[in-house]
Amino acid sequence: MLTREVQPELLDRLPSGDPVAAQIHRDILRYNRMQGNFEWMCRELAASLEDGDRVLEIAAGEGHLLQALSQRGLLQRAGRVAAFDAICPRPESCPEEVEWTVCRAEDFERYGAFDVIVVCHFLHQLPAATLRHLGEQWAGARLILAAETRRHPLALGLCRASRLIGFSTAGIGDGLKSIRAGFCGEELKELLGLDEASWRVTLNETLLGSYRLVADKCGHPLST
Repeated sequence: MLTREVQPELLDRLPSGDPVAAQIHRDILRYNRMQGNFEWMCRELAASLEDGDRVLEIAAGEGHLLQALSQRGLLQRAGRVAAFDAICPRPESCPEEVEWTVCRAEDFERYGAFDVIVVCHFLHQLPAATLRHLGEQWAGARLILAAETRRHPLALGLCRASRLIGFSTAGIGDGLKSIRAGFCGEELKELLGLDEASWRVTLNETLLGSYRLVADKCGHPLST
């Protein structure tokens, strides 16, 4: 799988509240839990979040990551928490301290107001030019955390096999597109333009198919 293949996903064409969209959201939530992505985000923020940090989640969907962070007391340590999604309105279960906006990532204009950027299962949907634009917009942050899909044959096989444990046909279809558009090696670092002079970047690929990036601004002391 040498080349990323970015294709429109069904979920992005469905209105909020559509029953098929709800089914795909359930599959994505189950996928993130099986991958341990929320737990990983919680661990990374617990180690790196500083009291008063301004935190932004991109493409927050139904707000499940925000709930996990709130349950760990991490949002309460932040000075400001905001989130946006291109389709989903503010979920009823969204923690009350979160500022919510309906907006596309490309159109959001306040990235510079945040210290910490978190994104889970979204960047794979974007072409190279958009990723580079976002990387430029995030230059003012001190920490970027991303949990994405790993582009690998094993991940495709596991996605196809997920029908055996109840994943929906629509969810599997979007999942296969997500994997083909995912990342491997140092791709996401390079696509975002995170140069070594400005950022300390750690990348990790898991056997189950998660691709994780931690980018810490150089010149800022590492958390212990």
